[in-house]
Amino acid sequence: MISLISCQPTNSPATHYSYDNGPEIDTSYIAIIPYRENSAFKKPAQLTSTDLKEIDKILLKFADDYNKHTLSLLAPGDDKRNYLIDLKDYKRQYTPTINSKGEKEVEIYCMCNTSNVNFKKEPVIVRDGGKCYFMVKINLATKDFESSVNGSA
Repeated sequence: MISLISCQPTNSPATHYSYDNGPEIDTSYIAIIPYRENSAFKKPAQLTSTDLKEIDKILLKFADDYNKHTLSLLAPGDDKRNYLIDLKDYKRQYTPTINSKGEKEVEIYCMCNTSNVNFKKEPVIVRDGGKCYFMVKINLATKDFESSVNGSA
């Protein structure tokens, strides 16, 4: 998979977006960024509180899988904190779509540094950054996911 990500924030027009967020969902670290491209293969979608809960479950599975794999590669003296993903340390941007099969998917961009951009309104695009920036794409119909963690320059 090829990810095009840049360290410099990009400016894009703010778009109002609403979704059904139940009272138990902490949306202070989540931004819903609407799908803006014209495509015959994807259409914009809405997220419900049930979707948000399912996304959290799948993200936890991703982080657990990633951390187990990363631990297997570390040398005994390596500082684990520099390599492992703890989801509570990340802001998230969700872009929900309906794919060509009619299934709801969501691309999730997670970032530990949002100081240079309003992550609630502007898509964050980065290059490198290591574990500070990663993307997970989830198919909510099948519960499958794919991911990409940025490299370090």
